[in-house]
Amino acid sequence: MSAMNTDLSAARLQIPAGVANRWSMIFGGIGLLGLAATVSGFFSESTRTEALSAYLVAFFYVLTLGVGAMFFAALQHLVGARWSVVPRRIAENYGAFTPWIALLFIPIAVFAKDILPWMNIEGIKNPEYKTAVALAMESKTWYLTVPFFYGRAAFYLLFWAFAGLYYYRNSVSVDSTGDAHTILKLRKSAPVVVILFGLTLSFASFDWLMGVDPTWATTMFGVYAFAGTMLSTLALVTGTARTLHGYGYMEGVINDEHYHDLGKLMFGFTVFWAYIAYSMFMLIWYANLPEETVWYRKHWENGWSTLTWTLILLHFLVPFFGLMARNAKRHPVILKAIAYLLVVMHWVDLFWLVTPLVREHMAFTWYDFAAVLGTAGLFFGVAARTFGKAALVPIKDPYLADSMGYDNG
Repeated sequence: MSAMNTDLSAARLQIPAGVANRWSMIFGGIGLLGLAATVSGFFSESTRTEALSAYLVAFFYVLTLGVGAMFFAALQHLVGARWSVVPRRIAENYGAFTPWIALLFIPIAVFAKDILPWMNIEGIKNPEYKTAVALAMESKTWYLTVPFFYGRAAFYLLFWAFAGLYYYRNSVSVDSTGDAHTILKLRKSAPVVVILFGLTLSFASFDWLMGVDPTWATTMFGVYAFAGTMLSTLALVTGTARTLHGYGYMEGVINDEHYHDLGKLMFGFTVFWAYIAYSMFMLIWYANLPEETVWYRKHWENGWSTLTWTLILLHFLVPFFGLMARNAKRHPVILKAIAYLLVVMHWVDLFWLVTPLVREHMAFTWYDFAAVLGTAGLFFGVAARTFGKAALVPIKDPYLADSMGYDNG
C-alpha cells in the first residue's frame, strides 16, 4: 500500500510556524538564562568545581537525548521497521539538535582541567609523584593524553552532527519528492551509523563521565550509558507523541498500537537499565577490590544513599510495575506520566553518577538546576523550531500506510 493513497486530510500534521517559534523563544530564553547563571560560576575558584560538575551532568543529559533520538531513527531504518514510521519523525526532529552539542561542549573543552583530575598531573612519569590518580594512570597514559582526548571529542561531535542532520534532512526531503530511493539510502547507511553510535557514546561516557574519577573503571560503563540513553529517548518520543496527540495533532495517524509498542520498549529498557546497573554493582561487590568498591562507597555515604534508593524506586520500580499491564501502555495519562518521569530520572541518574565524585555530601545546589534548565532549554528551544518546519510524520514515506494500519494483533 502506498502512503500516497493514504487520506491525511483530517489529521493535523503541521504545527504552525508562529506557535513553534513562540515556544522556541520561551524555551530558548530559559536556556540562555540558565546557561548564563551556570557559566558565571566558572570564573570563581570557590564555585568552579560545583558549577562545572553541574554543567557536565546537564551537558551529557541533552547529549544523550539528541544522539539517542538520532540512533532511534537510524535503528528503524536498519531493521526496516514499518510500525514506527509514524513516531519516527519525532525522533528525527530531536536528532536534528546534534550540531548544537559541539557548541555546548565548549565549556567542557575550556575548563576540562578543572573537572577531569588526570589532566592536572604534572610529571606523571616522575617516580616521586605517586598520588592515587598518578598510579592509576600509569597503565592508561597512552589513552589519557590531552591531544588524544580532544581528538576523540572532535570525532564524536562531528559524527553526531553529521548523522543527526543526515537522517533529518533526508527524511524531510521525501515529504516533497516522495522518492523511495532516499529511504533505501538511509537504510543502507544505517549499519555504519548504528555501529559508530555505539562506539562514540561508549567512549564519550568513558572520557567525560568515568574520567571524573580516573582511578576507577568498569567495562560495563558504556553499556550503562547506552541503557539510560535508549530508555530516556524512548520516553521522550513517547511523551512528546502523547502530548501532541492530546492537543489534536496526528489524529487518526498515530494510534494505541503505536503507543503500545512504545510502552513495551520503555518497559523492556527499564528492565535492561536495572539489569546493567545491578550487574555493574554485583561484579564489583563480589570481587571486593578496594580500588573498585570505593567508588560505590562515595555513592552511598554522606546522604547519597537516599538518591540511590530514589533511583531504584522511580527509575525502576515505578516504571516497571506501572508499565506491566497492557492497559497501562494504552492509557494516555499513565503512559505520558511514566514517560516524563523517566526523562527526568535520566538527569537524576547522571547527577548520581558524577556529583558524589566531586561533592562529599548529598545536596542539590542552584547550579544543578540552572545548568539543566540551560541545556534543556536550548535543546527544547531548537527542537520546537524544528518541529514547526515540517510535517509531524513522514507524509510520503512509502510505508506510512502500513504504519497507520499497524495492529499488535
